This record gives sequence, structure tokens and C-alpha cells, in this order.
Amino acid sequence: MSGKIEQRLTRRGFLAGTGLLLSGACAGERERQGPAVKILDFHVHLFGSGDGGSGCRLSEEQKKHINYRFFLKLLSLEENGRMDEDYIDRLLSQFRASKLSGCVLLAQDCRYDKNGKPDFDRTGFYVPNDWLFEVCGRHKDIFFPCVSINPKRRDHMDELERCAEKGAKVLKIHPPTQDVDPGEERFRPFYRRMAEHGIVLMVHTGTEHASAVVGHEFSRPLRLAPALEEGCTVVAAHAGMASFFDSEDFFPELVTLMHKHERLFCDSGNLAAMLRWRNLPRILAEPLVLQRLLHASDFPFPANASVFWHRLRPSVWLDLLAEENLFDRDIGLKRALGFPDAVLTRGWALLS
Repeated sequence: MSGKIEQRLTRRGFLAGTGLLLSGACAGERERQGPAVKILDFHVHLFGSGDGGSGCRLSEEQKKHINYRFFLKLLSLEENGRMDEDYIDRLLSQFRASKLSGCVLLAQDCRYDKNGKPDFDRTGFYVPNDWLFEVCGRHKDIFFPCVSINPKRRDHMDELERCAEKGAKVLKIHPPTQDVDPGEERFRPFYRRMAEHGIVLMVHTGTEHASAVVGHEFSRPLRLAPALEEGCTVVAAHAGMASFFDSEDFFPELVTLMHKHERLFCDSGNLAAMLRWRNLPRILAEPLVLQRLLHASDFPFPANASVFWHRLRPSVWLDLLAEENLFDRDIGLKRALGFPDAVLTRGWALLS
């Protein structure tokens, strides 16, 4: 596959024909976006089933999830014995054809039992840190490793030291899928050591529907307070946001916490998706959140311009619908909605 997702249905042909009428306007809009900037995507997923010796795991339950088949089709992947490597090829192809200069690539730790041992029977998907370091090592100029360490694991401090020695700059915890409360007092030494190493902590906040969860209480931004109090720079992934049908609304908590902690940031991962159409306008209405926002796509989750049709000029809307590069579609949609280029570049400072 080339740098674009394969042509689908007849919509592409319709948009191409309609776009000819508006091509001048579309070109003008691109010119008004200004000169090229060095864009960093702070939230890109590494993924695999373990078919190539990567150590990744994918549960049978996860394979039955609607997202699994959707992403296989979206990225033209097959269960062919080399899907792990094929995913990397698709990711690289999309990246090289995009406006990005770099991306933070994420591992995914598993759940752990009461003794701190891996509980793979209750884990939807797992991407080990060793596989992350191998992939990032192949492409040091563009991929920056975000390791994943569930602080419930028995060797969490040892794994932190090992990852720090290997150059990790970011560490992610996913509370609802990893069944861990990041607000537990016993994790303070872990956070303190992260701060001493200068490692940025990324924590999933808000609702989650792409994998099995233990609930959303652990995803409240207020659960980040201990890490912030121990000196960590923290990124609240997804800004505490939810899909339009969720009853939870943690965004006000994030705003409150940001007024108290200057080291608290958030990212825009998956906030341009079809079911999250309410989220980006809310961020634009909060100046402080916008000043702490990091650009993130949550690749391979695709942005969807359709649900923002009433906020976009017709020419821009058609241009975005025709954009097959997932990275550029996400960038273009957020720019068109009014997000400044400072958001696209802000993540570099956290990696320095």
C-alpha cells in the first residue's frame, strides 16, 4: 500500500468531481494556513498480535470487538502471520506522506493480579516495552518511545529504571483497561522517581470504548493529583472527554486542576472522531486548556470531518472528506476548526 488508504466506495469519485468546482478555494485555504511547521503527534499507537515474535498479545475478546475488523479494513491488514510488521509498514507509509515531523509511539502494559503478576486472561491487548524500543530504534529520527508501566506490577520501580536508562521520555498508564487507580497513595514514590528522571506521565482520562474496561472512575482527572504533587509533568490524554452518549463529563475537573497545577497538560487524541463531535469546540472555549493542549491523533483512530460540517466552509469540508492520509486529515480538521499551530508544535518542549 502507498502513503494513502485505499480508495473506497463511490464517495471518493463524487468528492473528486465536486472538488474540481472548488479547487481554487481549497488551494487558497491551504495557502492561508501559513508556512510549514514542525508538527509532533503526541499520541500514536503501536499495535500487534504477536505473530512475528514481538511479544504483543491480542485477546479473543478484543478480536470480536467491532473496532478490530474496522481497523483491519481501514489499514488493509490481514491475519497473515506478519500483521505486526505490516502494521508498522502502514504506519510508516502514512507518516512519511504526512505533514508530521515526529510522533510519540505508545506501548500498552497489561493488567496485573493482586500479587503484581501479569493477568493476561483479563487483558484486551498488550504491547511490551521491548517491542516499542525495537521499533523506535529502527526509526530514531521520527519515533519517540512512550513506555507503559502499570504501577500495580510487582517490578514497577525496576522497569521504570530500565526504561529510563534506555531513554524513555514519556510513560503511559491506562487506568480503565489496566484496572489501576492512578490516584492511589502507594504510587507516590513511583511518580517521584519519574519526576527525578524527567519522564512525562501520560494518563488516559475520560471514557473508553475501544476495549474492555473496569469502569470510568479511575479515568477522572482528579486522580492525577498525587502525580502532580510529586512533581511530575502530566498529560491528560483525551482531555477527560467523552463520547456524546456518555453520562460522564470529566472536562470541568480538568479545567479546575489546570488552574492549580502548571505542569498539567492534555492532548487532543481521538477528539475529532465521529462520536466526539462536542469535544473540540469545548476546548476552544477554554483559553487555559488551549494553552496546555498537545496535538495528538490517537492513530489509527480516524478523524471525521462529516460531523463538523456546520463549522467548516464547504470547500474545506470537501477537501477533508477526500483526505485519505489519517495524520493529515486530523491535522487539517483541527486547523480548520481554529486550533493554532502552537498546539501542533507544543509537544516538542516536553520531550527536550
